Amino acid sequence: MSVNPQPRRLTEGYIRTLGYLDRPYTVRDTAVTGLLVQINQKSKSYKVQRDLYTGERGRRRFVKTVRRTLGTTDDITLDDARTRAQELIAQVKRGEDPNARPDDKTANPDAWTVRRMYDEYAADMRARDCRERTIEDVLSRRDRHLKAWLDIPISEIKRSMARERHKELTRESGKRAANMVFKEFRAAFNLAIKAADDPDAIGDNPVKAVTFNKERASNRVIMPDDLPHWWERVQAIPNPIRRDMHVLGLLSGLRPGTLVSLRREWVNLNERAIVIPRMKSGRSFALPLSPYMVELVKRVIAAGDLLYAGTPWLFPTRANSSRDVIATQVWKEKTLPSETGHILRHTYRTVAQRVGIDRINARLMLDHAVPGIDGVYVHEKALFDGLLDTQDKMTEHLLALCTPQRTQHAEKCCDESL
Repeated sequence: MSVNPQPRRLTEGYIRTLGYLDRPYTVRDTAVTGLLVQINQKSKSYKVQRDLYTGERGRRRFVKTVRRTLGTTDDITLDDARTRAQELIAQVKRGEDPNARPDDKTANPDAWTVRRMYDEYAADMRARDCRERTIEDVLSRRDRHLKAWLDIPISEIKRSMARERHKELTRESGKRAANMVFKEFRAAFNLAIKAADDPDAIGDNPVKAVTFNKERASNRVIMPDDLPHWWERVQAIPNPIRRDMHVLGLLSGLRPGTLVSLRREWVNLNERAIVIPRMKSGRSFALPLSPYMVELVKRVIAAGDLLYAGTPWLFPTRANSSRDVIATQVWKEKTLPSETGHILRHTYRTVAQRVGIDRINARLMLDHAVPGIDGVYVHEKALFDGLLDTQDKMTEHLLALCTPQRTQHAEKCCDESL
């Protein structure tokens, strides 16, 4: 492969064929001029690059070359990358630098509009290495749900306004959406207070007056008595790859977004692990595999080889439009409404508590930060053998809950043999 391939119309399938080399290289998209994919040693990222000019036509002056990373090819689709690239290119064509920070007017509370507050919050999230997709979602919710507030100074957002808008959003978009919007608003406002030279001029956080909705938890965990019925319906799913995907979701407690994007290159069956380079926390994570999970992964790989030869994904599917082989995008099943996805993570944690798994181990198994001084001295890699034992115990108990008849039959056969 040439180190600098010629520009071409990018496709998801072509991007997957691009191999990793010792040094980075790029391939430019001819469909959206300025969009490119950069292949590093271990990752592939969408980027946009465009020259910025200022001045009237005929007297334009070159200012700089603007470059922005849109996200990795695992985080966003090619269609999303093209859409975001076109938005940024439109800014550059207007003579705006999308990477420029607002003028430092922190001493003036009127300069801290809701729009500016969120832009600063987005910049802070990027500095903390948050996922670009997460940042874009925050800004999208701002523009959609707080459109009328965007150019209002945050010092003029009163407590009564926050309470009323939260109630309106609850009626319009639901309890969880309303809570999410104002939790993000609260975090952005707190950042503004820290960053402003005169925080007293900004005032107190108006979200303090908001009474957050109580989100129903009844549909967030599958009760032990309901697991046999859940198991039967999962086993009835005709697609073997999706069937095993949901089972692995229950046995691992992985976040659904991570589960569907697992890559084969991360699987190390000899070490009984799936090593995920980057989780929501920003850290890498080695998922321990029980023997049952190892056999499940082997079965999924074999099915993938048969149905989607050469796929890099553990749970592949075909795109509806292009029919390219892609990672599974949707984890919901019509036959299991509200019983796939994140609910399986909650169920895993609940069962861990029921079994009596050590609290630190339970957090490590789910890639949760360990609080307090324990989080300073606990090292997951050194504890991995113990986590394998914990996963064995979890799998054994979950399978016993899901298949009580089979478990009772096995115990009966064992007693008769004795």
